[in-house]
Amino acid sequence: MLARINIILAISLTCLLGACIKKKSSETAAADSVKIFYHLREAEEKSLDPMKQFDEVSHQLVSNLYDSLLSYHYLKRPYELVPNLLTHMPEKQADGRTYLFTLKKGVRFHDNACFPGGKGREMKADDVIYSFKRFADANVNRLTYILIQGLVVGMDEFRALSSKEGNKFSYDKHEISGVKKKDDYTFTITFVQDSPLNFHPLAFNGLAILPREAVEKYGDDLDKNPVGTGPFVMKTYSRRGTTILVRNPNYHGTYPTEGMPEDKAAGLLEAAGKKVPFVDEVHLPLIVETQPQMLKFKRGQLAYVGMNRDDFEVMVDRNGQDFVLKPEFAKDFDLYTVDGLRNQFIRIGLRDPVLSKKAVRQALVLALDTQGYINLMFNGRGSAPESLIPYDIQGSARETGSTWHKADIEAAKKKLAEAGYPNGKGLPTFVIEYRSTNKDQRQRFEYLRNEWAKIGVKVEANFQSFSNFLKKTDEGNYQLADAGWNADYPDAENFYSLLYGKNVAPGPNTGHFVNARYDELYLKSRHMKDGPERWKIFAEMDAILKDEVPLILLINNAVVGMKQKSVRNFKRNMMVPFPYKYYDLAP
Repeated sequence: MLARINIILAISLTCLLGACIKKKSSETAAADSVKIFYHLREAEEKSLDPMKQFDEVSHQLVSNLYDSLLSYHYLKRPYELVPNLLTHMPEKQADGRTYLFTLKKGVRFHDNACFPGGKGREMKADDVIYSFKRFADANVNRLTYILIQGLVVGMDEFRALSSKEGNKFSYDKHEISGVKKKDDYTFTITFVQDSPLNFHPLAFNGLAILPREAVEKYGDDLDKNPVGTGPFVMKTYSRRGTTILVRNPNYHGTYPTEGMPEDKAAGLLEAAGKKVPFVDEVHLPLIVETQPQMLKFKRGQLAYVGMNRDDFEVMVDRNGQDFVLKPEFAKDFDLYTVDGLRNQFIRIGLRDPVLSKKAVRQALVLALDTQGYINLMFNGRGSAPESLIPYDIQGSARETGSTWHKADIEAAKKKLAEAGYPNGKGLPTFVIEYRSTNKDQRQRFEYLRNEWAKIGVKVEANFQSFSNFLKKTDEGNYQLADAGWNADYPDAENFYSLLYGKNVAPGPNTGHFVNARYDELYLKSRHMKDGPERWKIFAEMDAILKDEVPLILLINNAVVGMKQKSVRNFKRNMMVPFPYKYYDLAP
């Protein structure tokens, strides 16, 4: 997930990063020593209710206000699951499908008016079971249940019953048969089978643990009144202004004590074992446009920032296959580059009568110069996809040998004629939905419009707020939509699920692609361990997608940006993309 997360040390309201002022009193000195973590939000979040969100901006907040049972190691690669609210990883029981979970003792929910006296109580096994029920409740969670569907014994049945009974459904009267409490700190989960996928949903922030009291007090307003166990507590909430989080003084977490061989030399283990978070506040202004983001960074007001196309051209050179900052910028800033676990693509709404014709979709993909798009729109910051799977996840084209379409204007014209639209005659103008109004989105649209004009296809753009974009696309109500997918967990299944027939809107298959053979292969491969046998199935699935073109692959994104030299503990992590609790600043 691309994130632009920024930290500064607030010395005074008028000082920049690293500046110092004369202390006038002990009181002002204490106030001036507060570490403020400045981060920007690029769009308005959908919801702060863990079970009702599935977008990057909501994740940005939820992941710092709530905790899940598991997480991903901050420093280790490949990405490794580690205990978060647990004392250790779950223990497999004799039947091979049941696991024993042991909660940390003393983990407390944030102080909040939903508790007697406003004092947060200790989190216990009942809270875990309640959160599992709420995640499975079809009346609450419309978007993310697919991540755990078919994995836990009795959970699908619980969800079906919740859908049948609607608002009358009672958690007290129904149980998930595979989730059982043993005592206040231990419980078991019985899985349908011993699958490599079983634990990944337990690290997803949509399955964060929350107290029943908060849901009962706030109801639908829980999306603005978060009550979790996370490293930060909500102080001020403003969807269009600045949201402020403050450090949770009772947080249970510590900085990792292990990492990769190179991490020690990079200073990434100097904080090993120390209590987190290190900063006192997180300020999150909404800054949609990339130009003001970069201006703030250059002034020292943001600790790190992603780079848009224009800034990259001005500030970065190539050194072979590597990117390097130009000397005039390298003296003040550091450049970072990491492979993303993200694919960007154009979704195609197959309920549209024209786009439902395969030859039209094939014409669109054949007319598009993907490498040109990457070079011009992203300065080469990424690679041309050959399959739906990002290259850093096993089962990508590196293992399967799959290939994607290459630009061929004459072939594209033939496909249009085959569909009954020679040179585009008779075709309606297609609308592409965009999630923002910023300059980068407009430039990318212009590229696509120019490419498709070469074969007589006309398109127009609907630039809108992120919340409006989500509403339209979640309902599958579009022709074309600029889209992408960040890995919820580092397994190819997470990407192939986007096109599984039973995941149509309001699930992630918003384009309504349904193919019986693809679905059969998806189910067959879903719980297999990675290896040649699984990759062979993926290759056949890739071939179906290449022929049917339910979406148009654009780029495997690389994450490139700059940071201030004063930022400590900085390592981009695509599975923990908003790790505010780990960042610190040089004194």
